[in-house]
Amino acid sequence: MVPICYALVEIEGEPTIVSALDEKPKRVDPRELARIRHIRARPAVTFLVDDYQEDWSRLAFVQLRGNARLLDVNAPGHAAAIAVLRAKYPQYDRMAIETRPVIAIGSLTATRWRGESAGEERVEPRVDGVELASVVRGRRSVRAFRERPVPRHLIEQAIAAAGWAPSPHGRQPWRFAIVEAAERRAALAEAMAATWQAQLELDGQSAEVVQARLAGSRRRLQQAPVLIVPCLYLDDLDRYPDPDRQVAEATMAVQSLGAAIQNLLLSVYASGLDAGWMCAPLFCPEVVRAALNLAESLTPHALIAVGHAAKEPVRRPRLPLTDLIVDWQ
Repeated sequence: MVPICYALVEIEGEPTIVSALDEKPKRVDPRELARIRHIRARPAVTFLVDDYQEDWSRLAFVQLRGNARLLDVNAPGHAAAIAVLRAKYPQYDRMAIETRPVIAIGSLTATRWRGESAGEERVEPRVDGVELASVVRGRRSVRAFRERPVPRHLIEQAIAAAGWAPSPHGRQPWRFAIVEAAERRAALAEAMAATWQAQLELDGQSAEVVQARLAGSRRRLQQAPVLIVPCLYLDDLDRYPDPDRQVAEATMAVQSLGAAIQNLLLSVYASGLDAGWMCAPLFCPEVVRAALNLAESLTPHALIAVGHAAKEPVRRPRLPLTDLIVDWQ
């Protein structure tokens, strides 16, 4: 029995428990640890999480049985495992755990138990609060990406997550275009360049600054292995005889598009990838629509660049909770 730090991640479509072989002092090579030798000899393992209370009637536990294996550095799921572990345990930011294998436990079956009063006077969370907070707070806006391909199933997984966002009357007034081919990304950047340049010049910026920012935007679109273009789609909205309600219906659709994008961004981050949200299509939707040959019913609202972060982005400070809550009655 070994206590471990762990996180839950989906690897190749399967919920998987992952645990790092960290840099704490060890007498042997990490691959020769007793737990690793045991996994090689007998991969069937039991993973136990308990909620201890001094009042034993409130005890609870979850027991998971599965098969353990070692994920090597370049194995599918290794990068995703490192990302969720670092998001959950900030101490791992100071350790080179990405250079070591990861223990992965899959093929999970669960048994749970709790005492007679373990669930009283408390709300049972639908997900682990630590896991959720680590994904929400860990998500960051990335502007520079490595030249590494992005697995198609992770993009599909993120789009599926977007599809679960709330929307007016359940109409799901959004669609997503995916731009993966390098020549298409370059063509899109070129098509938008004139609009970018005109807007930057309107801001009174010097020619040198305008050209530098244009180059940065082009590089960002061409560097990211995948671009996702969220589009507003209003054809299926409810129709009203008065214009005020129709305008409100469209506003609700825009709000729900933002919720769908947030779902997408969180899913991307939880899978071990990174993303950056660009609003440029809002200022030239017809240009983006023409460049991508999209239907007239689709209004491009954003560009989400997806890939592997080339460097740690600068995190902007967040307002304290006391500033966010303006009234509580």
